[in-house]
Amino acid sequence: MDIPAYLTAWVLYLLSATGLVLVFWRMTRSIKLRRTRRVLRSLAAVILFTPINISQQGLWLAPAYLVGAYDWVLGDYARSLQAAMYLSAAFTLLIVVILLESVLRRLLGMGRE
Repeated sequence: MDIPAYLTAWVLYLLSATGLVLVFWRMTRSIKLRRTRRVLRSLAAVILFTPINISQQGLWLAPAYLVGAYDWVLGDYARSLQAAMYLSAAFTLLIVVILLESVLRRLLGMGRE
């Protein structure tokens, strides 16, 4: 794959993934529990926006969930486990950010929106 086709594919993917996240954002707005709503939204964002390198030489990125699923089906369990580790690390980081925001909100005395 050449560079312009690669960049075009990523732009189209990012636009469609952003659209999916926005739709999911609207779907979850009726959930009353704020932390649950934020965790679900961050899970959707992590799944759609976490990349992984697919090439041994150079930097060719692809969505981690697609690489993990594809390699799992093909039997390359090491690469699928690596993709799962990238996804879990990104999700853990977002959970820490959500908890930190919650603690700061309580310390600063900010109420609910």
